[in-house]
Amino acid sequence: MLTFLLMLSACNGRQKQNDAEGGGEAEAEIFGGNPEFETLEHNFGVLDYGEEVGARFGYKNTGEGLLMIERVVTGCGCTVAEYSEKPLKSGETGFVEVIFDSRGKRGSQFQEARVFFRGHKTPVRLSIFAEVGKN
Repeated sequence: MLTFLLMLSACNGRQKQNDAEGGGEAEAEIFGGNPEFETLEHNFGVLDYGEEVGARFGYKNTGEGLLMIERVVTGCGCTVAEYSEKPLKSGETGFVEVIFDSRGKRGSQFQEARVFFRGHKTPVRLSIFAEVGKN
C-alpha cells in the first residue's frame, strides 16, 4: 500500500511540473491577443456632489490570439467597473465601463482602474478625472 501511495504521489508531482512548465506557453499562444484602447483617460469635468457617472473605454483585439479580461481592479469603493467578459478573437471589440460615484467626494478627483488581461503580465491603466462641486 505504501509503495502504491509513493508511486501515485510521484506521478502527480510530475504532472504538476509539466503543467507548470508547459501551461504558460500554451496559454500565451491561445491568449496572445493585444488590447488597443481608443483612449486611456476620461475627464468628466465638473460634477454635482452625489452625481454618478460612467465612462466607456472601448478596445480592439489587434493580436493574433484570443483576448480576455481576467479582472478589473479599481482604486476605491467609489469606483466600479463593468466589462466584456467573453474572449475576443482578432479584430473583435470590447469595453470597460468605469463608473464613479461622487458621494462623499469633494474637489479634484483622480481614480484609476487596472485591467488585467489573461496571458499579460502588466495591467492596462484607465484613468478618470472629475471636479466635484458643493451642491
